[in-house]
Amino acid sequence: MEILLQVFIASVPAVIGFLAARSLARTRLFLRYGFLRALLAPYSRVQIITPSIEVAEFAFTTDGCQLTSRGPKNVLFMPMAEARAIAGLTDLLRKVNRKATIELVVAGAQDPRMPTFSIGGPSVNSYSGGVLDAVFPDFAIEYPDEARARWGAMTFEALYNPAGELIRDHGFIFVTRTPRQAPCIVLCGVFAFGSAMAVEALTAASRNSPLAALFRSGEKGFVAVEGRVIGLDTVDVTVEVCRTLPAPRSDVPSGFRGEVSTGRPDG
Repeated sequence: MEILLQVFIASVPAVIGFLAARSLARTRLFLRYGFLRALLAPYSRVQIITPSIEVAEFAFTTDGCQLTSRGPKNVLFMPMAEARAIAGLTDLLRKVNRKATIELVVAGAQDPRMPTFSIGGPSVNSYSGGVLDAVFPDFAIEYPDEARARWGAMTFEALYNPAGELIRDHGFIFVTRTPRQAPCIVLCGVFAFGSAMAVEALTAASRNSPLAALFRSGEKGFVAVEGRVIGLDTVDVTVEVCRTLPAPRSDVPSGFRGEVSTGRPDG
């Protein structure tokens, strides 16, 4: 019994140190992402609107034979980089609020009462396209005619190498409100890598950064980031532009459902 008591006494400082270190790490996390915690604190549920690409059928090879498959309608396809963006965003939201329920929904199934994060541009996400058309008309993605986006006089050009691989992309973060006044954040890019870069910039933001200040302001806002693409990875992601755009908090039309007109160029 005496030996067990000595072991217990010896372990107390280690346990206290572990709990103190964990508490300190948690406090630092709360301070760093306080701008997101304040934004989402009133809500117990958060929705992420996923991008998707319509693929009626696809070919694959098995046992040396070329076959064609038609999948179920609810088995959706999306660019790999944007799937990574969803995973990164989900991880960030869980760090900010471990008790919040995070729901993945498709465009048209969103709930305007919930905080909304929409991943991907108009060519893969009609909700994003509808928000950009209705609330940010000065912004346009000129893909596929050009590999670039524009905001007024600013141009954001994606770059290729001689082999036709993308080596630089631009990501964008749009901050506004749903018709029911819940936070609405669109994260997209010229290409899918830009969507991942937008999430990376949000994750990397410090509490004293312009990006955090934009979220704390409660105003409409626009952020542009850029970074290099190496293979399937993104590196050197930096914030190019971060602007607050004062506007009424009800700047999303009350009847908005996220549809994008068929006449708009893909992006």
